[in-house]
Amino acid sequence: MPIGDPGDESYQHLPGHPRDRIHLEAKSGGYQKRLYDPRTPATNTYSNIRGDFSSDLSRSRLDLFLKSPRDFWMRYNGWDSQLSGPPFTVNNRMGTLAEAHFDAIRNSTFTGVSPFLAGTAYANCSPFVHPTKSDFIDEFCGRKSQSWTWARTHGVLYKRSSDPHAMLNVYGEPDDLLVMKAEDGGDPYLVVVDFKTGSSRDPKYSTWFDQDYHVGYRVQLEFYAWLLEQIIARDNLPYRVYRRGVHIHLNIGRTENRLFQTSTAPQVSFTHNLMDVELDWSWVEPTLGLALECILMPNPPPVQMLPMRRASAAPKMHDNWSFAERYAWLMANHPGSWP
Repeated sequence: MPIGDPGDESYQHLPGHPRDRIHLEAKSGGYQKRLYDPRTPATNTYSNIRGDFSSDLSRSRLDLFLKSPRDFWMRYNGWDSQLSGPPFTVNNRMGTLAEAHFDAIRNSTFTGVSPFLAGTAYANCSPFVHPTKSDFIDEFCGRKSQSWTWARTHGVLYKRSSDPHAMLNVYGEPDDLLVMKAEDGGDPYLVVVDFKTGSSRDPKYSTWFDQDYHVGYRVQLEFYAWLLEQIIARDNLPYRVYRRGVHIHLNIGRTENRLFQTSTAPQVSFTHNLMDVELDWSWVEPTLGLALECILMPNPPPVQMLPMRRASAAPKMHDNWSFAERYAWLMANHPGSWP
């Protein structure tokens, strides 16, 4: 299928300003090359940070394909095409603390129901422990240093029937996994969990997944659900993937206006809320095929305009709306079948 034809799910858009296509961390002498070689089989064996990762397809890389096939093509065929941004230090730290909380339950150093799950349909769930691999959560869920180098070792080697060998190592890092007992008496379910951090006066939890802005959150959960389903089948694990995914939102500093709760101890409070959403990951597999087709193109897909959303607005290049539109098109037109 041609990449970039109007009406096909890869009809998306490239950020308009040149600065969005320049890799500012390139070493002197030019861009850092990250060339994909289809003659080299993809692997998921451990390699340190200096290894060859040119055939890796992470969850964020698939997000990039959903947003802009042209930008995605550039990442595999010549240079990094995005600006590096500052780390979200507070967000990352809050996520790490939430993960440590579930790890404490997993290691039996915390007893009782997790406050994150209490009063929800997931109150009776327990953190997942792999039956044979003691390091599975540390590796798959990114607990180790240089976490992606370990997470990729649990990646799925993607190979179409026409391919001579595995063409991509597809991997991701969910924040955590819960076990839910099945009411039908069958294999228990694994529930994908993702932590989000923000500081909002009105997070509008009742419409958390109804807004187009949050469609990317659902896509993220669905990618992890697909990946987990492949791992379960590959490793013959006695589990199923639950058809609903969980976001736990940590909202910082909105319950108190004071930095100091006492005269001596500085504190910033936070509240938390659990939102779950129905998942359908049937779009992931056909989209991987389209992403591979894009990588193998001899030339980059064309720059494409974003249709105007308001009559009074000037034409724009890629914005957040295109992600929601592309995802909706995929779900409506290719629910689980190769186009």
